[in-house]
Amino acid sequence: MKNFFLSIKTTVWTLLLLICFFFVGSFMMPLHREIFSSMNDDILLAWVARSSVDTIWYTAWFFAAIGGLVLLTINTLVCSIQAVREKWSRSNVLLRISPQITHIGFLFILLAHLLGGVRGYRISGALPEGAVARLPEGQALYLRSVHADSDGRGFPRDWSAEVTLFANNEQVAQGTLGPNQPLLYKGMGIYMKSFEFEPRPYAVILIAKDPGAIWALVGGILFILGSVTLLALKWKKA
Repeated sequence: MKNFFLSIKTTVWTLLLLICFFFVGSFMMPLHREIFSSMNDDILLAWVARSSVDTIWYTAWFFAAIGGLVLLTINTLVCSIQAVREKWSRSNVLLRISPQITHIGFLFILLAHLLGGVRGYRISGALPEGAVARLPEGQALYLRSVHADSDGRGFPRDWSAEVTLFANNEQVAQGTLGPNQPLLYKGMGIYMKSFEFEPRPYAVILIAKDPGAIWALVGGILFILGSVTLLALKWKKA
C-alpha cells in the first residue's frame, strides 16, 4: 500500500481521472442548470447537503472528483514525507526542497477550500434603507442610506450605501459600499451588488465569509515559488 501512494504512476493516473471527471462535469452542468445553478453562489458543503439521491446520476462526477482529490492529497503527503526523510546534501538542497514547497502550497490551497466549506457562509438579499439584517455569529448589518448619481440621460453613474456592522449588539465597523468597494471585517466581506429606489430605497447586499482565504493566498504564493524555483534549477542544470 505504501508503494502505491509513493508511485508517480498514482499521481499521473489520479490527475488523468480528475481531468475525465471535470470533462464530464463540463457537460453535465450546462445541461442540468437546475441542479448546479447554486453551486457558485453557495458554500460547498451547503450545496452538498441539499443534494438528493435523485440527482446522484448527474452529480456522481463531482463526488468522484472529491474522492480523487483526497487520493491526490494522501499521495502528496506520503511522497513529501518520504522525500524529507531521505538523506540530503548541501549541493542539492534547493533542488530537493522546491518540490516540497510546491506540495505544501497545493495542500494549503486544499485546506483553504475545506475551511471555507466547513466554516464559511455566503448570504445575499435585498436590504431596505433603515433596515437591519441578522447575520450568523451574533452579528447584524444596518443599512443607513443608499445614494446614486445619474448622468443627463438618467443612467446611474455612481452609487453607494452607508452601512454599520454590529457584533453582540456593539458597533464593530462602518463604511461606504460601492463599485469595487467592499467593507471588510475579520475575514468577512460585505459587497453592494445593485440598488433600487422603487417602491423604496434598498440595496442588494452580498455578505461572504471565507476563513480559508488567507491559506489560499499563502498556498498560491508557495506553489508559484516552488514551481518557478524548480523550473529555474532544472533549466540551469540542463
